[in-house]
Amino acid sequence: MTRLSIPLSALEIFAEAGQTCSFRVAAENLALSTSAVSQAIRKLEECLACQLFLRVGNGLQLTLEGKNLLKHVVKGFDEIRLGLQTLTDARDMPISISSPPGLASQLLPVVVQSLLASKIRDIRIVADESPDFKRYRDFDVAIVYGEPAAKIDDLEPLGPDVFTPVCAPSLKPRLENVNDLADCALIVNETNAVTWRDWLQLNGIKTANVNWLRFNRASQIIPAVLSGFGVALESLRVLAPQLESGELVRCNLPGTTAISRQLTFLHVTSRADRIDQVKKVADLIRSECMTITDGSRQACSG
Repeated sequence: MTRLSIPLSALEIFAEAGQTCSFRVAAENLALSTSAVSQAIRKLEECLACQLFLRVGNGLQLTLEGKNLLKHVVKGFDEIRLGLQTLTDARDMPISISSPPGLASQLLPVVVQSLLASKIRDIRIVADESPDFKRYRDFDVAIVYGEPAAKIDDLEPLGPDVFTPVCAPSLKPRLENVNDLADCALIVNETNAVTWRDWLQLNGIKTANVNWLRFNRASQIIPAVLSGFGVALESLRVLAPQLESGELVRCNLPGTTAISRQLTFLHVTSRADRIDQVKKVADLIRSECMTITDGSRQACSG
């Protein structure tokens, strides 16, 4: 194995500074002085021959090179932590759950509440925007999202992801037909497996006059749609709480077709020393996340 040219301690300092965008906060979190953090970053930049941070006013901002490095370093430290964690007694390990951020913020709170009510006091949730189709096996339970997941034999499908335009009730009266979309912003989740362009192409709609409002996380989409900023194309599974409460509605544009794909799957560990502990977690996730043909949650269809 090739030895790293950069000390792990320097990368740890960079990861903390990069995630907080503050040398002072990073120093406090690592029990170091601010000058020690600043010096470590300067030496790291010299070693890499590139600038990792820019000073913007009184704050810090990662450069493009800094952002790219941070993504890999954070993932690497997560892997190290997981590796160390496997050395502990499995009975003392927290129940570990992996999920896409959209589902983690929308549907998993009910799961967590039920687990805490059941006296399960040690729960670890990891929500990564970019899917990892190998690492999910490191978790007791994992919700795996993406087209490649359909080709993995040991995953259980959680029903279809149906994508159709959704908006706030106040906006719906303005959307009588597809031409009215030109008067609204189309809210984009840049990490989604299904895009607005997929839907527009399927329904024969030209994009020349479209207004775009782009986000890189599903969690950012929801407040934007609730505020009436525009129309979103998101899996109805992710928006289930707002659709069921009436805070959001399907646009139901005449003559249009929704996109339905199998994208969301469930992994449950097969480890004999963990299976009894995680069965309840898996059942709760099935209850909260399983969908039926039209994309509605199965738990709310009856």
